[in-house]
Amino acid sequence: MAAIDHWHPLVASRELKRKPVAVRLHGRDLVLFRAASGAVGAFDDMCPHRRSKLSTGTVVGDRLRCQYHAWTFDTCGNGESPGTPKMTACVASYETREAHNYVWVKPHASTAAFPAFDLTGYTRIGELRHRLPAPLELVIDNFTEIEHTTINHKTFGHDLKHIADVTVRTEATDDVASVYSAGPTKRLNWAKRIFLGAWRGFHFQSHAHTHFSPVYTRFDHFWTSPDEAREGMVRWRLYLVYVPVDADTTDVVSFMYAKSRWFGPDSWWKYIAPFYMRETNIEIARDHELLTGLADKSTSLEGMKLSRFDKILGLTRERIDRIYRGISEGRTSL
Repeated sequence: MAAIDHWHPLVASRELKRKPVAVRLHGRDLVLFRAASGAVGAFDDMCPHRRSKLSTGTVVGDRLRCQYHAWTFDTCGNGESPGTPKMTACVASYETREAHNYVWVKPHASTAAFPAFDLTGYTRIGELRHRLPAPLELVIDNFTEIEHTTINHKTFGHDLKHIADVTVRTEATDDVASVYSAGPTKRLNWAKRIFLGAWRGFHFQSHAHTHFSPVYTRFDHFWTSPDEAREGMVRWRLYLVYVPVDADTTDVVSFMYAKSRWFGPDSWWKYIAPFYMRETNIEIARDHELLTGLADKSTSLEGMKLSRFDKILGLTRERIDRIYRGISEGRTSL
């Protein structure tokens, strides 16, 4: 199975309206459009007639019309020529699915399973998409390694003065790589401490489970007493799906959820959601700066002086090669 063969979230459902939308996946140009019936079509972004970009065309009823010679295509890619009615043509199309407020795409011939999100007891906060200037592996490294949160993030992570006291543990199955960290939390303002139930002396806990068809990480962030006998009032659950645009650029689509032990209806989350999404935007902007500032964007681990926080890097690389890219002999894990 090649990397293109997995399900990828490409466009937020709310963005797909009257106009076609151009996207790029693994260096391949695609176009998505919504027909009048509500169905979604996804094609290679090139008309088979004279190679015009279909993303510059217009949606007319249930068809996408090329702007060059008005050839039209239904959501399955079947084309018609108004100038030569007996001539038919097809454009390469993709299977689509709308889930979690996003349009996901994969090739029709692929048998990849759709990713299963465990959302039992959680309330939706929202979705974000960020474009990061680095290859897939380096973007995953950034999000799954917790050590950098001490100085580069403001709203979550471990306290820099006590980072040596943080415990970190990695585990791996054939198709999932996990990393767990627990230790003193960074300083929070009084309002966040009360809302999160992260009382004085509490530890920050991060559980990250990375899957590889497609490549995505489920993060669970929460706070506990040092002995883990008491837990704070709020848990965050984030699914980050990594979508390679090309060899040097990766989109990260964040699906954000939360649950609380505070008494009251779930409807009050709509008042919290804008603040949480704003902070997530700010934090990922810091990740963007970190990745922009890398001196070397090679994905090789050779020559690096790696610490106990970095074992996850090798575990993910081996599974990216073997499961996501379909390379039978992947890189050796750490």
